[in-house]
Amino acid sequence: MIPFALKVAFWVSLLAVVWTYVGYHLFMWVLSHFMKKETNTSADTPKVSIVITANNEEENIAGKINNCLSLDYPRELVEVIVASDGSTDRTNEIVESYSDRGIQLVFTPERNGKHFAQKLGIDVARSDLMVFTDATTFLEKDALRRIIRSFSDPQIGCVSGIDKVSSNGPDSQGEGLYVRYEMKLRSFESGVCSLVGVSGSFFAARRSLCEEWYNDLSSDFFLPVTSYMKGYRSVLDESAVGKYNLVQNPEKEFQRKVRTVVHGIEVLMTFKEILNPFRYGFYSFQLMSHKLMRWLVPLFLAILFVANFYLTGHGIFYNVIFAAQIIFYLFALIAYLVKFLENKPFFRIPFFFVMVNLSIVVAWLQYARGERYVTWERTSR
Repeated sequence: MIPFALKVAFWVSLLAVVWTYVGYHLFMWVLSHFMKKETNTSADTPKVSIVITANNEEENIAGKINNCLSLDYPRELVEVIVASDGSTDRTNEIVESYSDRGIQLVFTPERNGKHFAQKLGIDVARSDLMVFTDATTFLEKDALRRIIRSFSDPQIGCVSGIDKVSSNGPDSQGEGLYVRYEMKLRSFESGVCSLVGVSGSFFAARRSLCEEWYNDLSSDFFLPVTSYMKGYRSVLDESAVGKYNLVQNPEKEFQRKVRTVVHGIEVLMTFKEILNPFRYGFYSFQLMSHKLMRWLVPLFLAILFVANFYLTGHGIFYNVIFAAQIIFYLFALIAYLVKFLENKPFFRIPFFFVMVNLSIVVAWLQYARGERYVTWERTSR
């Protein structure tokens, strides 16, 4: 007789994983056809401050500044601020060489973290609208016009640009597919209710919402959350495009994902009241499905594997699912051991999936030990 508890554990964990990666996505897609909220936009061009955060970006900062200067937006209405966080290379020197073109440098000689640097930019900015972007993300010519236009709607507090991976090569099979999946899900969330997170490499916010700033928390997560708590929506503008290259070093990409999840857990724990559906309604459901459930997937996968192991031999369905798990994880292991197979679709996708979920496990362990990653190491792209 198969223990009832094993069947419950198997089905609950299986459904949790399916819901997190497929069910929630499909559910939001369906809702987006019936509950879509419209955002009023205009072609107005208000004053805007662009804050570029940088740490030792001597290879990219000139290109980034030139990219901002070439945007299709009235130059006299754009203030460009480079916030340098403890750079020890020529980053500050290069930025200062653009001072005659109105580029402003603010810096701290010691490392304090990306979000501390963003606050430095906010403190000197003279506009009511703030745009935050990374030194390695390059904006399409009309991206600034696009991301600003939604602020004509007084209900909008934050606007996210859309991430696009520049590489179309085999490396994009995992990360690139995930980015496209994530952007489509954000599109549904934006239309149905409000974003639970914005693109950390390119997003905009009302300056008034930036007054309450947290130097040790991830701004691309806490700003949409705090904005919603204050009565504002955060939306995605799919035509405001920021492009970046893939991280070529798998180990550095793994550490970047660990840092991202640690930051996310810290934000969610700081504002855990946002998970109360009786107060924040459907937005709480979004946060649980998009963030919390995704960070619990490794636990569900472990329960699924163990329960399935004990259920083998008790029906063809259980046998097939267990065999599928073994093959999936075996392909991920082969991709790790045989590097040239890492970029083949049948190996790359399992490898990426396993890497993501291992990074979540490491993130939970590091969060439990008190690691918060206030400062960050630049990721070569």
